[in-house]
Amino acid sequence: MTVSDRIKGAMYGMALGDALGLGTEFMTHREVKSYYPQGLTDFSQFIRDMHRSLYTPGEWTNDTEIILRMLEPIVKDGGKIDIKKVCLSLLEWYHEDPDDLATPYRMVFNAEGWADNPIVVCHKAWRSHHLAEASNEALLRSLIIGLLADKETPLTELTRRLVEITHDDSRCLATTTIASLYIKTLIYEGHEPSYDDIIEIANQIDSRVVPFIKMAKDGNFDDFHIDDEETLWYTRKTLGIVLWTIWHCNSPEEILLRLVNAGGDADTNAALGMMIAGVKYGYDALPPIKEKLRNSERLEKIVKPLIEIVEKRIKD
Repeated sequence: MTVSDRIKGAMYGMALGDALGLGTEFMTHREVKSYYPQGLTDFSQFIRDMHRSLYTPGEWTNDTEIILRMLEPIVKDGGKIDIKKVCLSLLEWYHEDPDDLATPYRMVFNAEGWADNPIVVCHKAWRSHHLAEASNEALLRSLIIGLLADKETPLTELTRRLVEITHDDSRCLATTTIASLYIKTLIYEGHEPSYDDIIEIANQIDSRVVPFIKMAKDGNFDDFHIDDEETLWYTRKTLGIVLWTIWHCNSPEEILLRLVNAGGDADTNAALGMMIAGVKYGYDALPPIKEKLRNSERLEKIVKPLIEIVEKRIKD
């Protein structure tokens, strides 16, 4: 499998999981079964309630949009990651008044001086608002980190730079580092990271992540209670359930449908799961519904230069 196939698989997998997951986002498993008795498999099945009416079926949500906004200045600069440019790109999008934006984003985007000193300002904002949400919004940045971490900016350091601009919580840092390791190892070494390596990262950064990784290896899917309304957005839960599907399912389609039809924070769970599945299995292995994604030309504008950047790094 080529590197380009893996990278394209990751980008399209992320967008696909996000777009289809919207159809069951914030639903309990019982509600999913009620609205989609045969299971949700296609955009044409979407119910058009208030939440899902914010988007056109086949359109990705803020989860994917944020990653694209972060990547646009990066690919424009040939792979160089200028944190201020990344922040300004996010602010430009924020001022377009996007729908359905999580609390941590609104809080830091509104903080004075955030783009100039984002990690410090984010830290102060979290403390002043007494925020303690180890939420899963930063996890998808693992695509950027896994592809672009290098000797000058190693994986753990790049993860810190890109996570702590909006999420001042070590659980967010640990889970995103693990997801980034998955991307990086598959792209640059052609295999998945070992279970021991994943556990080691969790123990080094925040051991509270460890039980979710162990559950992914030895537990059952239902053990995660993925649709619990109080915890559905936990970053540890999203990482754990995604690792479970990567380790226990046999195809990208099985991963996609398992995560989507479980409900909970389905768009984020499926976006991360399909991102890793795309890297593991490649673009061609993604289910045919990928052809129904809206605005796929926007993905192509970023995928092509991103592939060139990574392939050049591998050759060098």
